[in-house]
Amino acid sequence: MNQLYIFTKPPYSTDSGKEQLDMALAAASFDQSVGLLFVGEGVWQLIDDQHPKLVGQKEYTRLFNGLDLYDIEHLYVYHKSLTHYGLLPEQLLRKVEILNDAEYKNLIERSSQVFSL
Repeated sequence: MNQLYIFTKPPYSTDSGKEQLDMALAAASFDQSVGLLFVGEGVWQLIDDQHPKLVGQKEYTRLFNGLDLYDIEHLYVYHKSLTHYGLLPEQLLRKVEILNDAEYKNLIERSSQVFSL
């Protein structure tokens, strides 16, 4: 993995999720190998049926469904984050790889560049 983007904040609470997604899409459009990792409150980025207009935001989380168009195929979720929030993989917008503690650590270590806003 060349670049790893770690999402740690819930969507629409700040601009960081949208900004990171834009960064990942831009990198992928220049043929960079890109992966996305969702940790802590960041797992909420992958939950469907959100209503950002209620807080004056534009919806961007549905863009995660179109990542294949940019050849971004590696989406990861840290298992402890799902457990902490009582979420199941079936509740997420798309299929992800669930990482245990060792896999989580290994993914970060083998990434050339790691971004988190």
